[in-house]
Amino acid sequence: MRLDAARFGELPPVTKWLAVSFFAGWMAELLFGGWTNYYLGLVPALFLGRLWLWQGATYVFIHGGFWHFLFNTFMLWMFGRIVEPEMGSRRFLAYFFGCGFAAALLTGAVDHGSFVPVIGASGAIYGLLGAFAFMHPDVTVYLYFVLPVSARMMAVIFGAMEFVFTLSRPGSGISNVTHLGGLAAGLLWLWAERRWRGRPAREEPDPEVLEREEIDRLLGKISRGGQGSLTSSELRTLDDYARRRGGRA
Repeated sequence: MRLDAARFGELPPVTKWLAVSFFAGWMAELLFGGWTNYYLGLVPALFLGRLWLWQGATYVFIHGGFWHFLFNTFMLWMFGRIVEPEMGSRRFLAYFFGCGFAAALLTGAVDHGSFVPVIGASGAIYGLLGAFAFMHPDVTVYLYFVLPVSARMMAVIFGAMEFVFTLSRPGSGISNVTHLGGLAAGLLWLWAERRWRGRPAREEPDPEVLEREEIDRLLGKISRGGQGSLTSSELRTLDDYARRRGGRA
């Protein structure tokens, strides 16, 4: 599997729509600034305190600065093109916003009195990172484009980093608890789905294997009681097999 970028036109539909929405959110932040952040960003004191619950969805689109927008769009570009086709577009969209909203809930619970807006799709993006690691745990990725690690280890490293940063860097300007919430929610979502579905259905046996087993049974019957021991239906089965395979069994 190649974890690289695809052309924009080749992206699956929801990933493409989200990328365009990120751009629109970035432009809205540039044009309207504080108003956009206050009403459409995630303001913890308003989100849970006044139940401005729409902020749990809208904050993922708003990005403050070109590099913030570019990084989240790049990560969406990288992971969305792999995760969306495997999930299906509807499930992918629900999963993306589910991770984003769960990250908002955790952020609101931790910083419940804060009026500082949290903006950006990083919580949901960390959910996509978790989905990629869950689906392809042994695929090798290059951490920071340098260090080769498995996708599983990448998720562990990023989760540990965000947990440490959440505890040690309050007021840093980066909402690490949002990242952690999105990653944890995504992994919990996929783990719960796997548990609820139970074991995968038993695979249907290969028809050729079943046919060969039936022929072996008929030949064994002949060896014990002669050809006369076969019924007319069994004789037709044996003759049909011989004609298709060339020669007589």
